[in-house]
Amino acid sequence: MNKIKSWWQTFIYNYRWSDYVNYIDGWIPKLALTIPVLGYLILFNDNISELLVFNKLANEPSLSFGLNGVQRLRLLYFGLLLLGLSNFTYRMKKPYQFKFGTNFMDYSRTCLEIFTLSDYVRMHGNIRQDGHLTISGKYYDSEWDGFKGSAQNTGEGTDNVTRNGDWETAKSKYGSLLREILSETFFKNDIANRGWLTFCIIVSTVGYLLLLAPSVDLFIKVIYSTLLSGGI
Repeated sequence: MNKIKSWWQTFIYNYRWSDYVNYIDGWIPKLALTIPVLGYLILFNDNISELLVFNKLANEPSLSFGLNGVQRLRLLYFGLLLLGLSNFTYRMKKPYQFKFGTNFMDYSRTCLEIFTLSDYVRMHGNIRQDGHLTISGKYYDSEWDGFKGSAQNTGEGTDNVTRNGDWETAKSKYGSLLREILSETFFKNDIANRGWLTFCIIVSTVGYLLLLAPSVDLFIKVIYSTLLSGGI
Protein backbone atom coordinates (compact mmCIF):
# COMPACT_ATOMS: atom_id res chain seq x y z
CA MET A 1 0.00 0.00 0.00
CA ASN A 2 2.84 2.37 0.85
CA LYS A 3 4.46 1.65 -2.52
CA ILE A 4 1.23 2.54 -4.33
CA LYS A 5 0.89 5.72 -2.29
CA SER A 6 4.51 6.66 -2.98
CA TRP A 7 4.07 5.97 -6.70
CA TRP A 8 0.90 8.07 -6.81
CA GLN A 9 2.54 11.00 -5.03
CA THR A 10 5.48 10.85 -7.42
CA PHE A 11 3.16 10.67 -10.41
CA ILE A 12 1.11 13.67 -9.26
CA TYR A 13 4.24 15.69 -8.52
CA ASN A 14 5.62 15.04 -12.00
CA TYR A 15 2.29 15.22 -13.87
CA ARG A 16 2.99 18.02 -16.32
CA TRP A 17 2.12 19.41 -19.74
CA SER A 18 5.54 18.94 -21.32
CA ASP A 19 5.32 15.14 -21.07
CA TYR A 20 2.21 15.05 -23.28
CA VAL A 21 3.02 17.63 -25.96
CA ASN A 22 3.57 15.08 -28.73
CA TYR A 23 0.46 13.16 -27.70
CA ILE A 24 -1.81 16.23 -27.76
CA ASP A 25 -0.03 18.42 -30.30
CA GLY A 26 1.43 15.93 -32.78
CA TRP A 27 0.92 16.14 -36.53
CA ILE A 28 -2.35 14.17 -36.46
CA PRO A 29 -4.04 16.46 -33.87
CA LYS A 30 -2.76 19.52 -35.75
CA LEU A 31 -4.24 18.16 -38.97
CA ALA A 32 -7.46 17.34 -37.13
CA LEU A 33 -8.04 21.05 -36.47
CA THR A 34 -9.19 21.35 -40.09
CA ILE A 35 -11.82 18.61 -39.76
CA PRO A 36 -14.72 20.83 -38.60
CA VAL A 37 -14.20 22.93 -41.74
CA LEU A 38 -13.27 20.33 -44.34
CA GLY A 39 -14.75 17.17 -42.84
CA TYR A 40 -18.20 17.49 -44.33
CA LEU A 41 -16.68 18.08 -47.78
CA ILE A 42 -14.20 15.20 -47.69
CA LEU A 43 -15.26 12.56 -45.20
CA PHE A 44 -19.03 12.63 -45.55
CA ASN A 45 -18.82 11.75 -49.19
CA ASP A 46 -20.36 8.64 -50.74
CA ASN A 47 -17.32 8.02 -52.92
CA ILE A 48 -15.00 8.12 -49.90
CA SER A 49 -17.14 5.66 -47.94
CA GLU A 50 -17.02 3.22 -50.85
CA LEU A 51 -13.22 3.29 -50.73
CA LEU A 52 -13.35 2.07 -47.13
CA VAL A 53 -14.95 -1.25 -48.09
CA PHE A 54 -12.37 -4.01 -48.56
CA ASN A 55 -14.07 -6.63 -50.71
CA LYS A 56 -10.94 -8.42 -51.89
CA LEU A 57 -8.58 -7.96 -48.96
CA ALA A 58 -11.03 -8.98 -46.23
CA ASN A 59 -13.86 -10.51 -48.29
CA GLU A 60 -16.26 -8.27 -46.37
CA PRO A 61 -19.47 -9.09 -48.28
CA SER A 62 -19.33 -12.65 -46.93
CA LEU A 63 -18.74 -11.59 -43.32
CA SER A 64 -21.60 -10.92 -40.94
CA PHE A 65 -19.67 -8.96 -38.31
CA GLY A 66 -17.64 -5.80 -38.00
CA LEU A 67 -17.83 -2.32 -39.47
CA ASN A 68 -19.01 -1.21 -42.87
CA GLY A 69 -17.63 1.67 -44.90
CA VAL A 70 -19.99 4.30 -43.50
CA GLN A 71 -19.30 3.26 -39.92
CA ARG A 72 -15.55 3.47 -40.51
CA LEU A 73 -16.01 6.92 -41.96
CA ARG A 74 -17.97 8.08 -38.92
CA LEU A 75 -15.36 6.72 -36.54
CA LEU A 76 -12.61 8.50 -38.46
CA TYR A 77 -14.59 11.73 -38.49
CA PHE A 78 -15.42 11.77 -34.80
CA GLY A 79 -11.94 10.58 -33.87
CA LEU A 80 -10.35 13.45 -35.77
CA LEU A 81 -12.95 15.84 -34.37
CA LEU A 82 -12.03 14.89 -30.80
CA LEU A 83 -8.31 15.19 -31.54
CA GLY A 84 -8.98 18.62 -33.00
CA LEU A 85 -10.95 19.64 -29.90
CA SER A 86 -8.14 18.45 -27.65
CA ASN A 87 -5.53 20.28 -29.69
CA PHE A 88 -7.57 23.49 -29.67
CA THR A 89 -7.97 23.26 -25.89
CA TYR A 90 -4.23 22.67 -25.56
CA ARG A 91 -3.48 25.80 -27.54
CA MET A 92 -5.80 27.83 -25.31
CA LYS A 93 -4.68 26.43 -21.94
CA LYS A 94 -1.04 25.43 -22.36
CA PRO A 95 1.54 27.18 -20.15
CA TYR A 96 2.63 30.60 -21.35
CA GLN A 97 6.25 29.45 -21.09
CA PHE A 98 5.67 27.09 -24.02
CA LYS A 99 5.96 30.19 -26.18
CA PHE A 100 9.71 29.89 -25.60
CA GLY A 101 9.95 26.08 -25.62
CA THR A 102 7.83 23.04 -24.83
CA ASN A 103 10.60 21.35 -22.86
CA PHE A 104 13.14 22.75 -20.44
CA MET A 105 16.11 22.37 -22.79
CA ASP A 106 14.51 24.49 -25.52
CA TYR A 107 12.98 26.87 -23.00
CA SER A 108 16.23 27.58 -21.17
CA ARG A 109 18.20 27.95 -24.40
CA THR A 110 15.75 30.52 -25.73
CA CYS A 111 15.42 32.41 -22.45
CA LEU A 112 19.15 32.67 -21.89
CA GLU A 113 19.39 34.32 -25.30
CA ILE A 114 16.51 36.80 -25.14
CA PHE A 115 15.59 37.44 -21.49
CA THR A 116 16.73 40.65 -19.83
CA LEU A 117 17.60 41.45 -16.23
CA SER A 118 14.04 42.62 -15.55
CA ASP A 119 12.72 39.19 -16.59
CA TYR A 120 14.95 37.45 -14.06
CA VAL A 121 14.08 40.01 -11.38
CA ARG A 122 10.40 39.24 -11.93
CA MET A 123 10.94 35.46 -11.83
CA HIS A 124 13.10 35.71 -8.72
CA GLY A 125 10.42 37.79 -7.01
CA ASN A 126 7.74 35.22 -7.88
CA ILE A 127 9.85 32.36 -6.54
CA ARG A 128 10.49 34.12 -3.26
CA GLN A 129 6.87 35.23 -2.93
CA ASP A 130 5.19 31.92 -3.82
CA GLY A 131 7.85 29.57 -2.48
CA HIS A 132 9.83 27.00 -4.42
CA LEU A 133 8.54 23.66 -5.71
CA THR A 134 11.86 22.13 -6.76
CA ILE A 135 15.38 22.04 -5.40
CA SER A 136 16.33 24.51 -8.13
CA GLY A 137 14.40 27.21 -6.28
CA LYS A 138 16.56 26.84 -3.16
CA TYR A 139 19.42 28.96 -4.46
CA TYR A 140 20.98 31.47 -2.05
CA ASP A 141 19.84 35.08 -2.02
CA SER A 142 23.48 36.09 -1.68
CA GLU A 143 24.17 34.49 -5.06
CA TRP A 144 21.23 36.39 -6.54
CA ASP A 145 22.50 39.65 -5.05
CA GLY A 146 25.91 38.98 -6.58
CA PHE A 147 24.38 38.41 -10.01
CA LYS A 148 22.17 41.48 -9.81
CA GLY A 149 25.04 43.65 -8.63
CA SER A 150 27.21 42.44 -11.49
CA ALA A 151 24.56 42.90 -14.17
CA GLN A 152 22.90 46.12 -13.05
CA ASN A 153 24.26 49.61 -13.49
CA THR A 154 24.77 51.68 -10.37
CA GLY A 155 21.92 54.15 -10.00
CA GLU A 156 19.84 52.40 -12.66
CA GLY A 157 16.60 54.29 -13.31
CA THR A 158 17.97 57.64 -12.13
CA ASP A 159 19.72 60.57 -13.78
CA ASN A 160 22.94 59.63 -11.99
CA VAL A 161 23.25 56.16 -13.52
CA THR A 162 26.78 54.80 -13.92
CA ARG A 163 27.27 52.37 -16.80
CA ASN A 164 29.30 49.85 -14.84
CA GLY A 165 27.06 46.80 -15.19
CA ASP A 166 28.17 44.02 -17.53
CA TRP A 167 25.19 41.90 -18.55
CA GLU A 168 27.06 39.39 -20.68
CA THR A 169 29.73 38.80 -18.05
CA ALA A 170 27.08 38.41 -15.35
CA LYS A 171 25.20 35.84 -17.46
CA SER A 172 28.38 33.89 -18.03
CA LYS A 173 29.49 34.02 -14.40
CA TYR A 174 26.09 33.20 -12.90
CA GLY A 175 24.81 30.87 -15.62
CA SER A 176 23.99 28.08 -13.17
CA LEU A 177 21.91 30.47 -11.06
CA LEU A 178 19.92 31.63 -14.08
CA ARG A 179 19.25 28.03 -15.12
CA GLU A 180 17.99 27.25 -11.63
CA ILE A 181 15.60 30.21 -11.81
CA LEU A 182 14.43 29.14 -15.25
CA SER A 183 14.03 25.52 -14.12
CA GLU A 184 11.88 26.48 -11.14
CA THR A 185 9.78 28.84 -13.26
CA PHE A 186 9.28 26.31 -16.04
CA PHE A 187 8.28 23.55 -13.62
CA LYS A 188 5.82 25.77 -11.74
CA ASN A 189 4.04 26.69 -14.96
CA ASP A 190 4.36 23.21 -16.43
CA ILE A 191 2.15 21.79 -13.66
CA ALA A 192 -0.43 24.59 -13.76
CA ASN A 193 -3.98 24.02 -15.07
CA ARG A 194 -3.61 20.26 -14.83
CA GLY A 195 -7.36 19.84 -14.94
CA TRP A 196 -7.27 21.05 -18.54
CA LEU A 197 -4.31 18.77 -19.19
CA THR A 198 -6.36 15.81 -17.98
CA PHE A 199 -9.24 16.90 -20.22
CA CYS A 200 -6.92 17.03 -23.24
CA ILE A 201 -5.46 13.60 -22.49
CA ILE A 202 -8.87 11.96 -22.07
CA VAL A 203 -10.35 13.54 -25.20
CA SER A 204 -7.23 12.70 -27.21
CA THR A 205 -7.28 9.11 -26.00
CA VAL A 206 -10.90 8.65 -27.04
CA GLY A 207 -10.07 10.23 -30.39
CA TYR A 208 -7.10 7.91 -30.98
CA LEU A 209 -9.21 4.88 -30.03
CA LEU A 210 -11.89 5.90 -32.54
CA LEU A 211 -9.20 6.21 -35.22
CA LEU A 212 -7.76 2.85 -34.23
CA ALA A 213 -11.07 0.97 -34.33
CA PRO A 214 -11.34 0.70 -38.16
CA SER A 215 -7.78 -0.63 -38.37
CA VAL A 216 -8.40 -3.24 -35.68
CA ASP A 217 -11.65 -4.24 -37.37
CA LEU A 218 -9.92 -4.66 -40.73
CA PHE A 219 -7.05 -6.62 -39.16
CA ILE A 220 -9.46 -9.08 -37.54
CA LYS A 221 -11.39 -9.50 -40.77
CA VAL A 222 -8.26 -10.12 -42.83
CA ILE A 223 -7.04 -12.76 -40.36
CA TYR A 224 -10.47 -14.38 -40.23
CA SER A 225 -10.96 -14.45 -44.00
CA THR A 226 -7.42 -15.77 -44.49
CA LEU A 227 -7.98 -18.63 -42.07
CA LEU A 228 -11.41 -19.30 -43.57
CA SER A 229 -9.97 -19.57 -47.07
CA GLY A 230 -7.27 -21.97 -45.94
CA GLY A 231 -4.28 -19.62 -45.87
CA ILE A 232 -2.62 -16.84 -47.84
